[in-house]
Amino acid sequence: MIVPMLKYTFAVQGKEYAAFLDNLQEWGIVHVIEKEAGETGTREQEEVDKEIHRLEKTLKILDRFREEEMTASASSNLSPEEAITHTDERLKKRDAAKLALEQAKAALAQAGEWGTYSSDLLQKLEQEGISIRFYSIPKKKFKKEWLDKYAVSLVADTGYQVKFACINHDEAIFEGATAEKLPERDLSVLEKDVAKYEAEVQKQEKALSILAHENTDKLQEQLNGFVNRRTWLDVWNNKTLSVGEGIVRILEGWVPKDRSERLNKYLEEHGILYLVAKKSAEEQPPIELKNSRFGKLFEPISKLFALPAYQELDLTIYFAPFFMLFFGFCLGDAGYGLVLLLGSTIFRKFASDSVKPFLPLGQLFGASTLVMGLIFGTFFGIELAKVPQLEQVKSLFLDSSQVFSLSLVIGAVQIIFGIVLRIVNQLRQEHPQLAIGTIGWLLLFATAGLFEFVWKDAEKNTVMEIAPSVLYGLSLVMIVFFSGTGPVFMRAMGGIWEIYNTVTSIFGDLLSYIRLFALGIASSILGLVINQMAISFGSAPYIGPVIFVLIIVIGHTANLAISSLGAFVHPMRLTFVEFYKNAGFQGTGKPYQPFSKRVNNN
Repeated sequence: MIVPMLKYTFAVQGKEYAAFLDNLQEWGIVHVIEKEAGETGTREQEEVDKEIHRLEKTLKILDRFREEEMTASASSNLSPEEAITHTDERLKKRDAAKLALEQAKAALAQAGEWGTYSSDLLQKLEQEGISIRFYSIPKKKFKKEWLDKYAVSLVADTGYQVKFACINHDEAIFEGATAEKLPERDLSVLEKDVAKYEAEVQKQEKALSILAHENTDKLQEQLNGFVNRRTWLDVWNNKTLSVGEGIVRILEGWVPKDRSERLNKYLEEHGILYLVAKKSAEEQPPIELKNSRFGKLFEPISKLFALPAYQELDLTIYFAPFFMLFFGFCLGDAGYGLVLLLGSTIFRKFASDSVKPFLPLGQLFGASTLVMGLIFGTFFGIELAKVPQLEQVKSLFLDSSQVFSLSLVIGAVQIIFGIVLRIVNQLRQEHPQLAIGTIGWLLLFATAGLFEFVWKDAEKNTVMEIAPSVLYGLSLVMIVFFSGTGPVFMRAMGGIWEIYNTVTSIFGDLLSYIRLFALGIASSILGLVINQMAISFGSAPYIGPVIFVLIIVIGHTANLAISSLGAFVHPMRLTFVEFYKNAGFQGTGKPYQPFSKRVNNN
């Protein structure tokens, strides 16, 4: 459901306004209304923004180096400013060491191609008139006679390139060869450099990790303070109306009706002038959803599409049972449902606080899949109806034609339920008479169902002959003249257009639910194919059992992952397209965001 909102207008003396804002921010219940003038910045806001940027940047850096196994978080004597400075210094040293390490590794790789040598010895030989030159040449151009004709020594053969050294001969002799310059430092020195820079990188990263564990909470608290100050300044400068050169300050905001008592008491005790009103026809209060424990699990799904408008129904609790049913229908295997149910249950003991709220949803989806899989008679791709031990109960399992029919029946139920909700929605809107046109559609469907299917073969009498015509006529009058607003002629034209739209779309909406059948069958067939492959390869001698287990585990894991994705996406599509459309959902609501203090990093 949508939490009722009250609109407050506060008139506060200028000298008391700062304390008033402090209290509002502390309580965190007033959603401040934006001013149309737009946002303007001040010097203090700019300074606060800079501090927020510095702190967020530092926390982002430290988060990269925070090691989970370092459970103990020692208290640090560093101030937040010192922690930022130390972080910047350590990061610069670490980046410089990483750059030097990359350069040393590149030089080492180059030197390694020539093997171990002494730079000092080469220089001494050069001074004595013995010049040693180094060359590289494509292997196909290297001539073996050079080894006999000149003082040439083969250094390396990479398969496509030859490296060699020669005494007192230049490259003009060796056609196609390229003179190479050896690194000034020899291999042993470069290896020491690599080790030194690796140690330096590890040293700085360890220091950053310690900084993260000792100062993250402190920096986060500092960031929260600046964020709260920035929010406060935004309300002070950009959302407050100043009257009489600041003598009186006017602020408007929305407050949940169930949280207004404490605010009213404060306002009366401090003699603050205020006005409370409900929304006008043009206003759209912010949306806060309040559902049962079951419905709350599905709120993240509903928010993926849009929040309802304030005057609408919150459809979360109404689509939740269908969504759970559709998931089980699409996955359609009792074995997969058992895995989801047990996995979600066990993982709740080890999951993080951010993941734990979603696991009950996984349990519900697993339970639904388990039940639907038993109804369809599928367990890890095994057709239960063909198991000899279950011969006596195989008639309880649905065959493919029955599953197909069931998907259409469920679709029809949800569509009709959506139309009923549209009536409720329309009665809450500005033009409640539009609900008469929607009731006309329900009357039309009910008449067709009763007289064309249920009572088709009933004994004919005067009432049975006249009633269908009367009901059909009444439903058409209701649809034609109450599907729009304005003059009668325009309403009639709108009603005719409504008939055309509904007739052409209702069957498409209904056929969309065939995807439930298709996905469930696809999941079962894939499971069956995996089992058949495992049995076929499992008959191989010696390694057959190993292959069997691998195919079963990997195949069913992949099928569960892929099928679960489809089992989530397609029910979401049925909900947001077919159900929401037939329920007349507008979804133009904006979230309730109270003026409050941030106390964590969310």
